[in-house]
Amino acid sequence: MSNHDDDSTDVGRRQVLTGGAAGLAGLAALAATGAAASTKVASTFPWQNGKSDGRFKDKVVLITGATSGIGEATARAFAGSGAKVFFCGRRVELGLAVAASIQKAGGEATYMRADVREEPQVEAFIKGCVEKYGAIDIAHNNAGIGGPVGNYGAMPLKGDQSYSDVIDTNLNGVFYAMRHEIPVMLKQGHGIIINTASMLGSKGIGPLGPYSAAKHGVIGLTRSAALLHARDNLRVLTISPGPIDTPLLRRGGGDPKLMGRGNPSGRVGEPEEVAAMVMMMAAPEVGFLNGEDIKIDGGDSA
Repeated sequence: MSNHDDDSTDVGRRQVLTGGAAGLAGLAALAATGAAASTKVASTFPWQNGKSDGRFKDKVVLITGATSGIGEATARAFAGSGAKVFFCGRRVELGLAVAASIQKAGGEATYMRADVREEPQVEAFIKGCVEKYGAIDIAHNNAGIGGPVGNYGAMPLKGDQSYSDVIDTNLNGVFYAMRHEIPVMLKQGHGIIINTASMLGSKGIGPLGPYSAAKHGVIGLTRSAALLHARDNLRVLTISPGPIDTPLLRRGGGDPKLMGRGNPSGRVGEPEEVAAMVMMMAAPEVGFLNGEDIKIDGGDSA
């Protein structure tokens, strides 16, 4: 399961709560203050060591579900490379803390409370980004939850962590985001959308049927949008993580060490590794990459 977490990933609900501060001074603190900072890969990425090539300087990056896990790591990574980050999530305290720590480090970030299951809130979130920054150059639709586990006959249909909840969050939330991001990108004449899918979007798994179905759907939506807008200077992609050491994984009872033993690489992945791949996919040097699903799972799908 791709444990991309966030707030909206846990259970994700509108209001711009705080703005960002410009500049790149003190970028080392992005790693030092990050709850999801990795001890294994901290020395690998320049933004974690107070260095930046500025390759995303002044780019506007919108992220759903960025109060923890992959979303948070991606927000810190883009901010550390000079981008203006606008992100959402339902857990206000975490959202404010992530934004404040990015700002303290000299990056720019704005947090807005939004629930991706509710289209009006998604629309307001995207409008809020355009009102503040004037554009959306890159969108990372990352919010998601694990969903119910077990036999279909016993799964709850409604409520938190139900069949409807995982479909509304993981699939409909991505559709709502693209529904409102794409017109902005068409108007400005360019854009990149990267949706978080999962390695389970390409295969089944017994007890996680709704999660797998939603992630299959994300890949289908992505490929269709990529074909629809390939001549409009829009690129639409999915990233499919394997097991990643996030709060969502741990809350679900996952043991990173135990899960790592079953992976060909002998470990689980780190959120920063996924963030680095998202940045690579968004780079102008790979402008011919479109409609593709990029797996980052330690070789599990090989």
